[in-house]
Amino acid sequence: MANIFTRLFQGTSETRAYKAPTAPARMTSKTVNASSALTLTAVYRAVQIIATPVSAMPLMTFRYATGMEMPVPNPLFINKPSLEEARRETLYQTVASMMLHGEAFWLKNYGSNGQVNNIQILPANLVQVMEDEAGVKYYMYKERKYALDRIEHIKLMSLPGVLRGIGPVQRCAADLAGILDLRDFQSTWFAQAGIPTGVLKSQSMLTRETAQQIRESWLEAQSERTIAVIGNGTDYQFTQITPREAMMTDVQAQADQKVARMFGIPARLMLTGVDGTSDTYSNLTDENQVFYRHTIRSYTDPIEDALSNCLPRGTSCEFDFEGLFKSDVSGRYNYYKTGIDAGFLTVEEVRRKEGLDV
Repeated sequence: MANIFTRLFQGTSETRAYKAPTAPARMTSKTVNASSALTLTAVYRAVQIIATPVSAMPLMTFRYATGMEMPVPNPLFINKPSLEEARRETLYQTVASMMLHGEAFWLKNYGSNGQVNNIQILPANLVQVMEDEAGVKYYMYKERKYALDRIEHIKLMSLPGVLRGIGPVQRCAADLAGILDLRDFQSTWFAQAGIPTGVLKSQSMLTRETAQQIRESWLEAQSERTIAVIGNGTDYQFTQITPREAMMTDVQAQADQKVARMFGIPARLMLTGVDGTSDTYSNLTDENQVFYRHTIRSYTDPIEDALSNCLPRGTSCEFDFEGLFKSDVSGRYNYYKTGIDAGFLTVEEVRRKEGLDV
């Protein structure tokens, strides 16, 4: 290093390497995937909130003819897409796979008439999506190759040039890792957080041996639940935190709200609130409509396309959302009266909607 006087009076300068300060990397041992994400109560509940109504909604079939779509009775495949399980279970698993993996895969089986008569839901994490040299996409499952006509690939989010579907668990892995860390830290707070149950304080300087003797004497008295005697100048201060602090309620509420935002679910449905909001009939109705338009339909639309692809050309399938947003009795009857008076509903149609004899 150059002499300080040389630098001051002769004008020579010293060159030092400069390294910009960087924030330390966040260390976590958490592996975020569909299985670990599902261990979070908020994620588990989110899957239930979205998959349950979708799996319970009725399906309607339409056939395009004479320039318009006409409703037709559901074929057997629509009423029971899988021969091994009920339709509700098939739809529930499909939605759950889309939420946790960003995609779902149906293996289609064809009957003697050349039409799809059965589908099997494949584990999304075991399916490989690949392209050959000509750019033709194909699928690999258990070392077997399947062409496009055998696999129905249902994506939650699709981007140009990206072969796989995109889901919140994969794209928001860093956020979920933080929530997993919080959950584990909270569960081991009392056993491993290093917070003492109390502190013995002395007004005088203590040697290590004297402090150890006082500590052992205190612990022995406490283990027998007897009267503890503390030496002159020593007192005991109990370390206590409130239940709210122990449960980390505020931080946990923010984590639940983050998961709700991640999956597009209103906070109230996740049993967590947002400060500054109030529950009114208008607010809840608006939330249900937003939930339907921006969340539920992101799952039902791809599933409708997939089911329609399994039907003969010119035939399509749609979910019936009317039951999902069925209002109270008074609201429904007012709606029916308006429809009958306006001429776009008949008494027979109303009775059919209410499950009554026509």
